[in-house]
Amino acid sequence: MTENQWNAQPRFILGLAAIWAAVLVVLPFTKVKIDVVAFAPQILVSLLLLVSGWILGRRNFPAVRDLLSICAGLPLVAIALLSVNYIAMSFNMPLADEKLMRWDAALGFDWHAFISFVDSKPRLAAVLMSAYESFLYQLCAVPLILFALGFRRRALAFVIAFGLLTVISAYIAVWFPAYGAFRMNDVPFGTLRNLNNHFGFFFIEQFEAVRNSDTFVVSTDTLSGILTFPSVHAGVAYLLMWAVWPLRWLRIPVIALNIFMAISAVANAGHYLVDILASIPIAIACIFAVRIFFRLGDNQSVYERKFKRGLSSHAAASG
Repeated sequence: MTENQWNAQPRFILGLAAIWAAVLVVLPFTKVKIDVVAFAPQILVSLLLLVSGWILGRRNFPAVRDLLSICAGLPLVAIALLSVNYIAMSFNMPLADEKLMRWDAALGFDWHAFISFVDSKPRLAAVLMSAYESFLYQLCAVPLILFALGFRRRALAFVIAFGLLTVISAYIAVWFPAYGAFRMNDVPFGTLRNLNNHFGFFFIEQFEAVRNSDTFVVSTDTLSGILTFPSVHAGVAYLLMWAVWPLRWLRIPVIALNIFMAISAVANAGHYLVDILASIPIAIACIFAVRIFFRLGDNQSVYERKFKRGLSSHAAASG
């Protein structure tokens, strides 16, 4: 059965359901509530897209079905990511900054020397900031590029891998709440020459609010990633490298961009080095899981397989 014939949407929907189940199963045991009304437009549009895709798929429009699934899945996973961020931090576990700093020291990583080096290089600092801010753009662009080039099942798998990574990271992060390296190393916002450490402080207000409040409501006003260990930013960087691997012309620039994005989580967002390293096995596990779940057996696109089948048919006819 070819990718064009094989309907991945049921597995995609099952993956989305599993991601949300992992969020909702713990929600009643926390002080976090989700403002469903605030997110209702995004949720309803996503559900409408999924249903429309299912109907069009049954009418022999599999490409449209998969495109609508991608467009529906990304916002649903994003809402789950925001929710599980706050759920993880709501457990008020002891701060783990000192432990994470000790682990960095054990690895021989000199955080101050690294920050001083980056801050002394204006171009490097600018590149890292741009790489850090490419997170959302890449999340949207890469699955659409994969879809456009015929890697439809891989695009669907990437969306689910992203959701899976966020949930696993959040469950681990419950035990490692942290303010981050800028706060702990007493490097105030705006005091560096070239390095923009805005994102190293941006989340702190939300981080403290969910930990200190009796009830915390996740809504469209609470849009901040507040996890430190492991780094979701770095984990997504590794997923993006895997996602574009079959695209030889895009492989090197995307890998380079995401190496910088992983590094920028330390330079711009105040992550510890161990946050970046801890994301590697999580990303690998997510990739392994979606490869099995979506039956990703090779790196060929729909169009490459059609072309090869056409050549085989032509050879057989000529023979």
